[in-house]
Amino acid sequence: MTDEELLIECKVGLGYSSAANEAIDRPLKQKLVAVKSYLRGAGVTPEMLEDPLAISVIVMGVSDLWEVKSGEVKFSPAFFTLSNQLAMR
Repeated sequence: MTDEELLIECKVGLGYSSAANEAIDRPLKQKLVAVKSYLRGAGVTPEMLEDPLAISVIVMGVSDLWEVKSGEVKFSPAFFTLSNQLAMR
């Protein structure tokens, strides 16, 4: 799945329209990169990033970061559990 397709999935997960909106798209893209990098660092292979579960985990991670206030980083327990499952496959 491309980053643009993931961006649309993230917007759907957050309850936004899938239409282009630079004010939302730019910060979501930054968070998308951060979540994918986190998963890669945790041992998730590029091939596993295409798994349907990985797509859901990425959306969940982006949603977690979307709600964070400045200076905080807080992934949900569900994100950690599912990202560990991906890394162990």
